[in-house]
Amino acid sequence: MKKIKDFNDILRQLEEVLEEMAGDIGIPKDRPVSIDVSINMCPYMDFEGIVEVPRHEEKIPVDILETGDSLHVVAGIPGMGIEDIELDCTGWALGITALNPAKTVREIVELPVKVNKTGMKTTYRNGILEVVCNKSKRQGRPGR
Repeated sequence: MKKIKDFNDILRQLEEVLEEMAGDIGIPKDRPVSIDVSINMCPYMDFEGIVEVPRHEEKIPVDILETGDSLHVVAGIPGMGIEDIELDCTGWALGITALNPAKTVREIVELPVKVNKTGMKTTYRNGILEVVCNKSKRQGRPGR
């Protein structure tokens, strides 16, 4: 099948396929038929199948600095926008995910002390992400 570049061509081909299917199962042409069609347009898909997305996953270099009542996690994530970065904190670990069309970066950073999940402050400048977390008053390890 040739690559389709025009949406009207997609609709025309869809109509042809549906007419052929209706004829195969014996639906008369003058009888109304209700058909529900969902189309999900994806930039990495052609009509021959799904094309491999050229994406690689890499590790993030991370430094952890502990001060009196806070913990600073500093990670190098160049080539991302702030909107591409997601953080997830469990208290004992900080999950960092950065995703854009060129690359995917994931890291789970085990923290040396328990931190509060709320009240984190983040900055992202020149490819460097800094997350400042407040240490928790309760430091018992999970499962202990």
